[in-house]
Amino acid sequence: MKTITKAAKTVLAMFLLGCVAQGQTQHDLTLKVSDDTGQPLAGAQAIIKFLKIGGEGVNSGLTNENGEFSARTEMSLGTFLKADKAGHYMAQVDNTGDFFFYIPQGTATVKLVLPRILQPIPLHVLRIDYLQLPAQSEWLGYDLAAADWVPPHGKGKTADIRFRYHKEFKGYRSEGANLARARDLSRISAERRGEVFSEEAFKESAGKWSGALEMSFPREQEGIITEEGRYWFYGQLRLPHLAPEQGYAPSLRFENEIGVPYGKKPLRYVGYYLRTRVKLDADGDIISANYAKIYDDIRFDARGTVSFWYYFNPTPNDRNLEFDPARNLFPQSKNGANVANP
Repeated sequence: MKTITKAAKTVLAMFLLGCVAQGQTQHDLTLKVSDDTGQPLAGAQAIIKFLKIGGEGVNSGLTNENGEFSARTEMSLGTFLKADKAGHYMAQVDNTGDFFFYIPQGTATVKLVLPRILQPIPLHVLRIDYLQLPAQSEWLGYDLAAADWVPPHGKGKTADIRFRYHKEFKGYRSEGANLARARDLSRISAERRGEVFSEEAFKESAGKWSGALEMSFPREQEGIITEEGRYWFYGQLRLPHLAPEQGYAPSLRFENEIGVPYGKKPLRYVGYYLRTRVKLDADGDIISANYAKIYDDIRFDARGTVSFWYYFNPTPNDRNLEFDPARNLFPQSKNGANVANP
């Protein structure tokens, strides 16, 4: 369990004082657990921890025939929940330190889904942070199996997805003496690294930027599905096991700003399914396709990078995206391939 920060404790304490003034100090919480089909899970191990001033109250036990486990406290600074059962993937949420998951005071029910463990398989799985988009205003193909751009920007062979972006410099974040001081510090830092100071590099770090990213696919009937309703961000398995057969959109667009007040958008609790490498018959019907999923939101930095966490099944027409973490098709030595979530 994370340690609550001083600022978070202050905010929550103020909230609780308001509750006390209104006579709302009792906190009754029910954890309702089901599997990915919606069936209640009886006999799941449930833990509810209430963080309180001076310590925490721990409540644990098994869910009843309705998949429910309840606990009560008089006052709470935050709550940690966990549910687990053999044959299912574990889930846990908390709002004790960074308000990761809002759990209301008073009487509340929190629903957690524990997906079944069905058929974990080897997949190409990689977490990519700040992948540099090598060119502006042109489509850039990316090979999920090779984890590389296709020529002329890399050695990939098949473009599974395509990105196109543009960015615009909106001025510096500071001005006058503060800007001059920042430029001098950047020049000194470059010299210490044995590099030549570049105004363009300084703009990247000290500037305000706006940008847009388009994501599309090179072949007919390929596309992407945005999944929010069944994205279990709190669990080990965050999306249903199989990629959908229908419903793929041909493109998505992302916008972001850097260094502009209120410009950086918060991440959403969302996942994605991809259909790529589609082959069609003479009538335009799909003969074969490959499927992939992306955990968490796709993060676009207006200065020209993209970050995403993908799972790619190299077997045509196999929609199973339940990953066995012990059998990543990328070597564990590859940066970003050490992934524990299925």
